[in-house]
Amino acid sequence: MRITVVILICLICSCRNEGSNEKAPVKDTDKSWSNEHSVDFNQEVHNREEIDIKIYLEHHKELQMTETNTGLRYQIVQKGSEEQPLAKEGDFVSVHLKIGLLSGRVCYETDSIPDEFILGKSDRESGLQEALKMMRVDDFARLIMPSYMAHGLLGNSENIPPQSVLVVDVELLNLQR
Repeated sequence: MRITVVILICLICSCRNEGSNEKAPVKDTDKSWSNEHSVDFNQEVHNREEIDIKIYLEHHKELQMTETNTGLRYQIVQKGSEEQPLAKEGDFVSVHLKIGLLSGRVCYETDSIPDEFILGKSDRESGLQEALKMMRVDDFARLIMPSYMAHGLLGNSENIPPQSVLVVDVELLNLQR
């Protein structure tokens, strides 16, 4: 009788479908984050920001913005002397900044002491650094920077909220090579 039970158990175990290539369906309770989730999320944020920027520009028709390949919008509002060289990476620049949100709220503004940094070698916003490379001393520009060119998904703990499109007024005061 024992041999019969052992044989019966062996037969039942051997009948399992081990050779099957079918994968068990993923349960809806699997909440793990994947690369696809990140791509979808970032695409959704980008699309929302593009809509916000288009609405802003519709309400501010006086702005004649040019868009770069990276998504930066800029307008040189006041030009300095054409004899001045364009700023380039490695230049030590002094700028006056006013950074705000599309809503009009001002987040940051330099006072009498300008911001100074080395262009292309600092942790300043990539959109600002890109714009400065198109400017000469005494140029004044208005920029619209999507969050990925500014403070990204996290914002700035001080005063810039997460996922913020920024409106930046920048004046290039001086540069040193």
